[in-house]
Formats: sequence, C-alpha cells, structure tokens
Amino acid sequence: MQRVMKIIEMLIAEVLSDTEETLNGPEIVAMLLREGYDADEIEQALSLIFSLPDAIQARSEEVVYPAWQDSMRVFTPEERVKLDVEAQGYLLGLLGANLIDQSELEDILGEVAALQLSQVGIPEVQWIVGRVVDDDVRSFLLSTAPLYSSDEEAGIRWN
Repeated sequence: MQRVMKIIEMLIAEVLSDTEETLNGPEIVAMLLREGYDADEIEQALSLIFSLPDAIQARSEEVVYPAWQDSMRVFTPEERVKLDVEAQGYLLGLLGANLIDQSELEDILGEVAALQLSQVGIPEVQWIVGRVVDDDVRSFLLSTAPLYSSDEEAGIRWN
C-alpha cells in the first residue's frame, strides 16, 4: 500500500507542478512503469484517485446536520451571563421540544450576543426567534406565543 500511496503522491505532484509541460494518461503510466511500479499498483492508485469524489460525496451524505444529534448544548459563561435563567430554560425547552433545531439555536445565541443589552430575557429571545426561524408560521407562533396561562399566579408555565 505504501507504493500505491507513493504513486498517488507523484500523480498529485505532477498535477500541481507549475511546468507548462503536462503528461497525458499513457505518458504517466509509462513514467510510472519506468520508475519500477507494476501495473497492479498503478491501477490501484488510479482507482483510488478516481473513486475519491464518490467517496467524498457518500461521506458528506452520511453526515446529517447536526452531526451532534445526541449531544447536549451547554451555554458558555458569556451566554450564561447575558441570558437570564428563564431565557436559558426557554431556549432549552424549545430545543428539547424540537421547536427549533441546533442550527437555529446557534443563530439565536449569535443574535443574543450581538444585542447591546447587559441581560436578555424571554421577550428579547422571542423577538430574536421570530427573526431567526425561516419558517414563517413557526416563526410567528414562537415569537408571539404567550408564556403564561391564565394560572400565571400559580406559576404554571405552558411554554
């Protein structure tokens, strides 16, 4: 396999060379044969090179954003200072209920960081959610939904 990798390195060097004289396919094969490589090694190297775009495409399709699907987001110290506790809980609740995704959470937190306020609460977060979420209906519902039911005095939160 080391010899195959050496062929690949040589081919890459040939492609990247600044000389105006570039070799065509048969000339490259002839050069490699003169260098002492056998036809099987050359075929393996070329096969690897030409299968690379397909391998990259297949791997990129495997990685579904977010790649950290089962991980838990932890607020940075700066985010914990800027977001009040209720706003932190609200955001994590939206994420936990799949009302926003990881990407939207990161965009929201970026907007929170950019606000010229020392502390951000739920009303500001709702306003940001309305701006960040692309789906118009979901954006409207998340940014205008009341936070408390009529049992507000009892401390029952439904959102």
